[in-house]
Amino acid sequence: MNLKVKQTIERHHMLNPGDTVLVALSGGADSMALLNVLYSLKDEYSLTLCAAHFNHGIRGDEAKRDEDFCVSVCREMGVELFVGCADIPALAKQKSIGVEECGRQERYAFFEHVAPDAKVATAHTLSDCEETFLFNLARGASLKGLTSIPPVRGNIIRPLIDCSRDDIEYYCEQNNIAYVTDSTNLQDEYTRNRLRHKAVPELKKVNPSFDSAFSRCVNSIREDEELLSMLSDAAVERARLTDGFLTEPIAVLHPSLRRRAVATVIEKFTGEKPQAHHIEAVCGIIEAGGDTQISGGISLRVSSGVLRKVKPKSEEWYCEACFGINNLPYGDIKLELFDKNNKINIQNFNKHLLDNALNYDKINGKLFFSSIREGDKIRLRGRGVTKQLRRIFSEMHIEPELRRSIPVLRDSDGIVWVSGVGVADRAAVDSSTDSVVMITVN
Repeated sequence: MNLKVKQTIERHHMLNPGDTVLVALSGGADSMALLNVLYSLKDEYSLTLCAAHFNHGIRGDEAKRDEDFCVSVCREMGVELFVGCADIPALAKQKSIGVEECGRQERYAFFEHVAPDAKVATAHTLSDCEETFLFNLARGASLKGLTSIPPVRGNIIRPLIDCSRDDIEYYCEQNNIAYVTDSTNLQDEYTRNRLRHKAVPELKKVNPSFDSAFSRCVNSIREDEELLSMLSDAAVERARLTDGFLTEPIAVLHPSLRRRAVATVIEKFTGEKPQAHHIEAVCGIIEAGGDTQISGGISLRVSSGVLRKVKPKSEEWYCEACFGINNLPYGDIKLELFDKNNKINIQNFNKHLLDNALNYDKINGKLFFSSIREGDKIRLRGRGVTKQLRRIFSEMHIEPELRRSIPVLRDSDGIVWVSGVGVADRAAVDSSTDSVVMITVN
């Protein structure tokens, strides 16, 4: 088995000379075999070997027995052992997650805490891969799910991933390696145990060489998955913008690659693995446009060929205007008054200046800034037509959640100017204007 483990380590580039390796040690046959194999290889790879045992607070005296066994073995071997514990059932209830998932989270968090710079070696075997494959198959997993347990994931390595449970038991017997047995592994109330005790034996009746056949199958699936992921990741990079993703490079992909690319995009927006129905929903708006909500209450929108996260709508706001600098919620705006004594030559104004100049003689009451309001309309200078601001913003491709951040200047009769849009016809300057208000957006 040592040779098989070494071949696995080399094939997947699990170890480098001088690595520190933390063995996840339960005391069971798998983890004891792992500890002993790595101990036999530590000089060849110049490894610093240590171990960690985590008590899940589930099996009472039996769990304490396992902990004491691990302490005794590591003391005898001269391997440093870290021991941690937690009340996993209580934590799982508090977090509203399953006991198995909670145990996994706490266990790996403990490993990271005690040896943050180490590679963590777990004792997952080929038999564990078979059970995971069948479990994921029953749940309708994608190709990625059918790759089962990866040999390497980040700093986590699995040197026994090509060894079956029979290989492990034979290795322990031949090398007089003692181990403890977790009584829960003998009970069929857990899904994985039912697969181990019932489904896998039936498959071995169909094919006595099921272990080796499964190994060939899952390795082939992993290679296919790796290639497809590389192709979809390349498409995502072609589509990437600073604030979103172009839809065209994703839309032209084969449906298989498109779903993968969309899954990657969703994960970049949310930081979470997406569910199948969210992937399909985003694929839908990439084709047809529009909005869809994904996990965490986040919404995505396709507009003008770009997929972006929908930003929360800004709140309504109001601010009385003054001459000088006006500090507004979304930036500063300067108002300057020019009268007939220092009047600017209107004929020399360019369009930009005209769109940001008010005839102060025609202003009624006080000026004040605000956000857009429901039903707001404006008759722009020289246009001869009144339009709703909502429609103007839509034509300018300004997303609804951004519109309240755009300053609107009003007097007692209504809107006189909108930032980036222009001045109302009734307040526009002309050759007879005596007083001009110049607006500068900083």
